[in-house]
Amino acid sequence: MKKLSAILFVIALYLPAMAQPGANHQVLALTGAKIYPSPGAKPITAGVVLVQDGKITAVGSAKTVKIPSDAFVIDGKGKVLTAGFWNCHVHFIEPKWLHADSLPAAQLSKQLSDMFGRYGFTHVFDLAVFDFSNLLALRKRITAGEVSGPAIMSVGVPFTPPNGSPVYIRPLKLPEIGTPAEATAYVQKQIQAGADGIKIWAASPNGHEVVSMPLDVARAAVSAAHALGKPVFAHPTSDAGVDIAIESGVDILAHVAPDDHRPWDTATIHNLLRHKTALIPSLKLFKWELLRIGLPLDNGNLIATALQQAGSYVKAGGEILFGTDVGYVTDYSTTDEFDFLAQAGFSFDQILTALTTAPAKKFGLGAQTGRVAVGMDADLVLLEADPATDSKRFADVACTIAKGKIIYQAGK
Repeated sequence: MKKLSAILFVIALYLPAMAQPGANHQVLALTGAKIYPSPGAKPITAGVVLVQDGKITAVGSAKTVKIPSDAFVIDGKGKVLTAGFWNCHVHFIEPKWLHADSLPAAQLSKQLSDMFGRYGFTHVFDLAVFDFSNLLALRKRITAGEVSGPAIMSVGVPFTPPNGSPVYIRPLKLPEIGTPAEATAYVQKQIQAGADGIKIWAASPNGHEVVSMPLDVARAAVSAAHALGKPVFAHPTSDAGVDIAIESGVDILAHVAPDDHRPWDTATIHNLLRHKTALIPSLKLFKWELLRIGLPLDNGNLIATALQQAGSYVKAGGEILFGTDVGYVTDYSTTDEFDFLAQAGFSFDQILTALTTAPAKKFGLGAQTGRVAVGMDADLVLLEADPATDSKRFADVACTIAKGKIIYQAGK
């Protein structure tokens, strides 16, 4: 019995690799799908994409692209192909990620597939972790090819103002920083440890009140991060938090801020645009939180306010990045997020931009990923149906490929 168990474990460990193109640089061909090369580009009907050594080597119609006879073929007839998706607001704080340096590779690959690959994500940005060294260990194993999963960027461990640890992470606490010098030192330390950005709570609910970060502290954090070429994210919570984030020079709001139940007016939108502040709406969070604590979905017009804020900003031409707060939100499905974005007035091209080209450009990878084009990394998503007719179809993923490697395939 022990021998049989050992054999089954070995099979499970190597099963993901068995679904990949051969190790001898075999060409992967995705055929028959409707291809959206990039937002706004003319789609290719019944197209072909060839991949070799992790790069896209050909894109075109079946009439113009010759498929090698020994290619590993994925039939995409009746499906839709786009560039791989980014989720710019995730967390690796669930207990299942502990001991990432020693957990079996097959187990980690399965967890990553269930959380990210299943929904088309080839890149994710972690916006708060409690054990940064553990996440770095996971990232190292993915980069080495030992574990199959998306490319991971991270802000490491974020910080709040004094007495500002968020009520919803109790009994845990985040670092609380109250002076510009402390903020500068902490930012430098995080980036030296491997952080790809920094996150602050511009305003944080501690369970008794919403505590705002002193503007000089926020400015010091932003200045230190920018000096090292890294972006800064802010959790705004309130109108005051939005103002602090903008005035301190924060690059990205991790959420809209409906807690004060006030729509964003023309002045707020103008200020965000003037400072080129990007927004991750993370709209599903508010529905999930209300359901989690047993409140009605129309409670204080929270969701309606969130939709107005996101919709007003995208309509004004604001930069939008896709994110779901998954990992804190334990329901991994992206269907609600796409539905809410559509309700807020986002078009197909605006959603596709937020998923692909906008984050790739924002984080310095626009020449490498985010489009279906020759020479780009083979980060690709095959969808069951066309999201141009229904945004929720962005969630119906048939296959996800990261740098030429299949990290999710429906039914496999």
